[in-house]
Amino acid sequence: MTPPVQANLSRADLIKEYNRDRLGFLLSAVRRYGPVVELSPGTVLIADGEIAQDVLRRTDRDYLKDRDRAWRPIDGRRGSDALESWLSARRSLLSALSGGLVAEHLRWYSARLEALLDTWATRGRTDDPLSPLVRLDTDAFLRLCSGPSGRPDQRAGLAAAVEELLDSLRPIVRSSYELPWFLELLTGRRRRAARAQQRLEAQMGVLVDSPPPGGLAEILRDAGVPREPLVRILVSASVAARFVPAAANAWTLRALALHRPTGEPAHIVDEVLRLWPPTWLIYRATHAEEVSGPWRFPAHAALMISPYAIHRDERHFPDPAEFRPERWRDWRPPAGAYLPFSGGPRWCVGTHLAKAQLVEAVRVFRRYRLAADSGPVAADTTATLYPRGLTLRVDRAHADQAGSSAAAGG
Repeated sequence: MTPPVQANLSRADLIKEYNRDRLGFLLSAVRRYGPVVELSPGTVLIADGEIAQDVLRRTDRDYLKDRDRAWRPIDGRRGSDALESWLSARRSLLSALSGGLVAEHLRWYSARLEALLDTWATRGRTDDPLSPLVRLDTDAFLRLCSGPSGRPDQRAGLAAAVEELLDSLRPIVRSSYELPWFLELLTGRRRRAARAQQRLEAQMGVLVDSPPPGGLAEILRDAGVPREPLVRILVSASVAARFVPAAANAWTLRALALHRPTGEPAHIVDEVLRLWPPTWLIYRATHAEEVSGPWRFPAHAALMISPYAIHRDERHFPDPAEFRPERWRDWRPPAGAYLPFSGGPRWCVGTHLAKAQLVEAVRVFRRYRLAADSGPVAADTTATLYPRGLTLRVDRAHADQAGSSAAAGG
């Protein structure tokens, strides 16, 4: 077993280079040092799919998820009561996200998305589409939680609480400097985030205590999920559902406007998520010294798994910088080579719902003529990976064009 290749950057130099161009820095490090590199003492970049898959598979045992979505330290080792109740709630959520609940959700989502595109088509264009997509996708998940009969004002209150929490977390997550936890608790930004977390959990608790019929909250409560992990899992999922699907939809709009692909919607979605995975970096930590493949990782190391870099591995994706949905027609990548929804026991529990929603979005977008109306688009990494500066020209397609697009998409 050998230690990772050493880049020999100081902590200060790593932070400086990383913050200058995060995606460019990761790709440059892989090209220079290889797919597994210790950037600075205790910080390891993993861009090898096989190694990433092994680390993710062994999460909660050998490799730890030691931060929650609020970037608070957690005990990520199997056997802790909090983790076991969390994993049980995840399994129940996965079971609930199926059947008629999702079918009804997709019908509602398609209609709302088409109404949004109609608004843009009436104006002939859209400014940055991310903000309206964020509002739609947030409301979509909260409606899924409360059910079709849930009150819109309750969803609006929850959406405002989700937004407040994410706004309070932004300076914490963006910062490359981390104080010791006992000092971090004393900062104004952490106190603000704690208050926002408490408000969101309190509002979600009201929904869980008296859930309207037909929503996730009622289904999971009736399945026997205890109140505390149920509130936690719905809060976590609602935070994830705010930016990630909206970012994927924004990249999809750009791909359709630039490339006008005519293949299967599912293949278009796969290629969009390969090139621009909203979750572009996954963190894990070692508790003790660990071995994966030929590599030995030091104890108490921070592991940075980069789906963005892994998805550009030429061994699995020829011409990796090219948008080629047809590559998915008769081929599936090996385990670990494609990680838009993470992997292992912490893989995204909403994967199937997210894919179905994105496929439905492609079908809706194809009913319109889309054209890029902006200059260079930057891949922004401040929250999730999204196309900053994107604007589009939008027009209603003629009936024959819409019909042919629908036929091409199956």
